Formats: sequence, C-alpha cells, structure tokens
Amino acid sequence: ISCQYFLAVQKLVVLELGMVLLPVANHGEASQLMIQLVREQSKDHKSNPFLCKQCSRLAEPSVVLVQQIQGVGKTKALLLLQQFGSIHRLCNVSVKELELVVGQTAAQQIYTF
Repeated sequence: ISCQYFLAVQKLVVLELGMVLLPVANHGEASQLMIQLVREQSKDHKSNPFLCKQCSRLAEPSVVLVQQIQGVGKTKALLLLQQFGSIHRLCNVSVKELELVVGQTAAQQIYTF
C-alpha cells in the first residue's frame, strides 16, 4: 500500500473492522505470516487474534474507541456516532462539521486526533 492510502486503510482495518494491522518488510514475510495465520485458524478459530471480530460493528465498541479522544466522553461519543454514522465517516469530516455537533474546542481535538 502506498503512503497515500496507508492512513485510510489503517483507520478502516483497525477502527471499523476491529482487526490488527501488521506491517511487514516484504512479500516473503507477508506470505509467511499468512501461512502462520491459516495454520493457527485451522487449530482453534477463537484463538486467532487477526480475525475480524463480529462485535466490532456494534455501537458499544465504537463508542469506546471514540471516547479515547481527549475531551470526548460517552455522551459526545454517542452524539458523534449518531450524527456521522461510523468511525470511518467521523475520521473524514471537516472541523466545521464537527463544530456543529460538539463545539469548537472539542471539534479541534477530534480533528487533530
């Protein structure tokens, strides 16, 4: 993935899908990692930490993630998710759009985060 798209992909994979993003040095290392994941998955489906967690689509984990932003509590997190629909969309809104929902100070903190 080029640098141009890496941040957007990272946000989608980690925040929206609830998966772990692992950087690899080259194609060989990536293929070895995939082989290891397939072997691990075939042993015990629940033990593979790289699989997509189905519960990540629910509102509660999203609220917890948004609350990690300084100055955002549960109420503001719920309000933001209700207004913008998803963490992915929240990551791509302007400061002005955020200001309409949470005010100028919180909007700037969220945008910076």
